Amino acid sequence: MNSTTQAAQDILGKIEHDPVELRHWRQLLILCFDQKSVDTLQTLQVIVAAIEQIWNRRREQAKEAYEEARLKQRATGSKEPLPSLSVVSIPLMVRQKETISRLARDPQSSALLYRFGLHLEEDFELYKAAHAVYERALSLGSEDEQIEKKLVEAIKRLDTKSGETISRPAEPASDLGDVIAPESMGVKSPTHHRPSASALIKRTGRLTLDRGRIQAPQNASSDTSWPETQKKLDEAMARLLARATALCETAPRAMRLPRSIAASQWLEFLEGHITLLLATLEAQGIIINPSANPNEVPRLEVAARSSLVMTMMEEIEKSLAEHRPGIKTAPLKLPVKPVPAGPEAIFQWIEAGSLSEAEDHLQEIEAESLPKDQISEIWFHLGLAFQNNHDNARAVSAYQRACELNPKNLQAWFNCGMIRHEGGMLQPALECYLRAIELDPEQSKIWCNLGALQFQLGEFEQSVNSLNSAVTLKPDYARAWDNLAGSLCALDQLEEAERCCHRAINFKPEYADPSFKLGTIYFQQNKLGEAEQAFRKVLEWQPGYPLAGHYLAMVLARTQRLDEALQVCNLAATPTGEIELPALAWNEMAYNLYEKGEYAKAIRSYEKALAFTPERAVIWLDVGVAHHQLGDLEEARDHYKQAVTLDPELARAWHNLGTVRHELGDTEGSRRALEEAERLLAHG
Repeated sequence: MNSTTQAAQDILGKIEHDPVELRHWRQLLILCFDQKSVDTLQTLQVIVAAIEQIWNRRREQAKEAYEEARLKQRATGSKEPLPSLSVVSIPLMVRQKETISRLARDPQSSALLYRFGLHLEEDFELYKAAHAVYERALSLGSEDEQIEKKLVEAIKRLDTKSGETISRPAEPASDLGDVIAPESMGVKSPTHHRPSASALIKRTGRLTLDRGRIQAPQNASSDTSWPETQKKLDEAMARLLARATALCETAPRAMRLPRSIAASQWLEFLEGHITLLLATLEAQGIIINPSANPNEVPRLEVAARSSLVMTMMEEIEKSLAEHRPGIKTAPLKLPVKPVPAGPEAIFQWIEAGSLSEAEDHLQEIEAESLPKDQISEIWFHLGLAFQNNHDNARAVSAYQRACELNPKNLQAWFNCGMIRHEGGMLQPALECYLRAIELDPEQSKIWCNLGALQFQLGEFEQSVNSLNSAVTLKPDYARAWDNLAGSLCALDQLEEAERCCHRAINFKPEYADPSFKLGTIYFQQNKLGEAEQAFRKVLEWQPGYPLAGHYLAMVLARTQRLDEALQVCNLAATPTGEIELPALAWNEMAYNLYEKGEYAKAIRSYEKALAFTPERAVIWLDVGVAHHQLGDLEEARDHYKQAVTLDPELARAWHNLGTVRHELGDTEGSRRALEEAERLLAHG
């Protein structure tokens, strides 16, 4: 398909505006017929069929909603208007819309078809359509072996489903989670809590960073066989040095450069080393002027520049082969000014762990004639060495210097942001991530870390957008799916968060973080069976996972397995500074023990809750209630007094204090407490 024509551009613009409007896709098909682009036509037919299934599913849902509302109207006599039977539009998430818009511009891309298939499979549960898309993508072929592998796995996965929608059995409703309020002002059971998944995840900020290296930006004209080219260049340089050593009294040092740097940077270092070799030869009477000049080609044109460098080295090697060695005489020793160490020597110090020495010499060569971007690359590698040695302050300083010398040093911006992020310097980290995104918006790891940072700043909607970008760029990015689930939980979008958790686990089995989030979502929805299964998986995969034990203990308590619940709660890991959930867990233990009449055990559990939150008046009140039931009137009185001291407006505590004082014979004290309770009740 010729996408440069005005008609194609107009259609593609319409698809970007409304990517699931079938009219636009059919117009694209007509355009393919006109141009007889058979391969594109076949791909578009598969896409159109898949989108039609999305529309049909939405129409079915609209019809079901209409019928349900009509039956309800008949049963209740309601005059509320019935919902429309027509489906005007299909709302899409950011990552869905972006995938389909990109697919419109490149329908032959196996990677984009794979992403589209994932949306059909996981977002819309259209397994047959997804299967057709995967098969079409596989038939097109891909140079990326990982994509082909994923397509084969996806087809196998759908074959096992046999095209049927998989639905999870509904968990029977349980009364254990209902809020229990006191029925009167007498001595009643303690209050009951249901911790919120969104509140917990907002508070704990359990989103994770990706500390891996980001992918170096690829230039469109770069040589795809660079490793082989690099090896040939390396061998040619070794031959030159061997010939120079045989001819010269003083031969240059052997070149030793890290292969982890970008191809363009490696070439520049190699060219610098060749220049040093020619200068060494010239100082000893061997003058070679090669005709090849790599500077005639832009630095990012790696293939062309490599060819010129190879031609230059071949010319030098030929000249050296023709040169006859003379009688070596001892050179006249003159006082010379010490020459600063070259880049390759600094790399050797870095690799040997002599970081301070490397830093000192690096500061010296900054005044030399080396290009700034080369020096920036050395500062980056020095920063990476400091970071690996856990010297984050010096690492940040080195990364900052790398960015100053070369503002386009993407990896330096990313690593600097990552260290600042982990150190709690959120605004400076945000600036680094945004600068890195500016340089290369196609890096999924940067979007993932940016989303985690925005979550910590409380910018949950922005976090969702960033993480959607991450999973759009890399659909099997388990960490990003997990982080996206956390951000969606913070926005109370629990259904979508649940789907993201399943995706994270699907792409990375035995991943504890998304399983924990799943457990909190199920717990909040009172799906206790599914919550228990999720938390047990977390503790199986990662036994010391913080707070998972407390949640599991609450599930066990609510299903009346109190002995096991107490055992799990005692062993549960508590992260530093986290008090809310452990207090609620022990309060849950106490509540269920109280309901069974085991007041002494309930008191011990309440006391453990108070160890985490001693400022909670209601827990002091509940401990007093348990003592009251045991007949420990003085203990009950003291706990009620502490409750009203912490919260003077707690009417129930005043009432119970008046009751116990009356039983202890303190008539006046009882009267004052009961009057205070009545006053508080009268004022609401």
